[in-house]
Amino acid sequence: MPLKPDSSAWTFASGRAAVLESRMATSAFFSRVLDAPQGDDVLPRLNDTLLGDRLAGQADLRRADRAIAEAYRGIMEDMRALSPDPGVADLLLLREDLRGLRNFVKRTEMGLDVSQVPSRHREDVWARLAGGLETDAPEMFGEVLAHARAARGASASPAVFDAAFDSASLVALCEAARRTGSEFIAGYWRRYDAARGVESLWRARAMEMDEGTRRLLRDGRQAPEFFAALEEAEPDEWPSLIASAMSGLDAAGISEAEATDRIRAFVHAADEWLMDYTREARMVPFGPERVFGCLAGLEAEAHNMRVAVVGRANNVSPQVLREHLCAIYASGSASDGR
Repeated sequence: MPLKPDSSAWTFASGRAAVLESRMATSAFFSRVLDAPQGDDVLPRLNDTLLGDRLAGQADLRRADRAIAEAYRGIMEDMRALSPDPGVADLLLLREDLRGLRNFVKRTEMGLDVSQVPSRHREDVWARLAGGLETDAPEMFGEVLAHARAARGASASPAVFDAAFDSASLVALCEAARRTGSEFIAGYWRRYDAARGVESLWRARAMEMDEGTRRLLRDGRQAPEFFAALEEAEPDEWPSLIASAMSGLDAAGISEAEATDRIRAFVHAADEWLMDYTREARMVPFGPERVFGCLAGLEAEAHNMRVAVVGRANNVSPQVLREHLCAIYASGSASDGR
């Protein structure tokens, strides 16, 4: 992967990324957490991880979900501050911000009991945005929300709102990725667009959503011909179509799974496929690619820490938790000794 001419400007941020990568938890670490005897104190096991003393004041790990999410978000914000172009970090942070806006609207306008997603923007910013008032939030937030509201119209279905909001979010993120000037970063978001698009459309088909809602999920996808082919095909034909269009994705497990488990098998395969691509960033000594890869790795580790640490503290079985872990960015040896 060729370095960009301005890669030297990324020297310090890339060095910081390398340090963070050296402390990322590996699969061996998560296995030890999950396999620890019930009632075992997990907190000491976190001492040498990126969480370190960030959870020192967390007396009850059963309720540490938000604390872990905020800890990793803080690390990502620090990396953003070090980056010559903060837009590289913003791509991943914006994804969570958009989820925060979506859930705010669903809570306040639809009366739904959905989570409050940690975000750089306070609830009053979402309230102003939802009310059509001026905010300091990026323009894409208002554009995505306006698109989702227009698509929903008079419909009372949250599914229509979700489909339009999530589809428009993918379009906005892919466009922002192109503006970074990095083909590697833009490539990541094209893959993410495909993975999320297929998952959403497959779930919509399984739930027998109407064609109008499915069309919202197809609108704006980076590979429109692929999604048109999926819509025309029977579910049993999807694994072969996916294998052809999503080069490198291991579709064998999807074909072998029972019909009801195929979506889960796809999500797992797509997660591995996306992370395989992301790990290529470690081959870049200095540049926005190295920083972006590290940030994507931090996001994945945050998810896995929440699943493993909080889940184990709440006596969830290791088998169930393993099914919810996502692919990791870390190399195989960095934390095997922990």
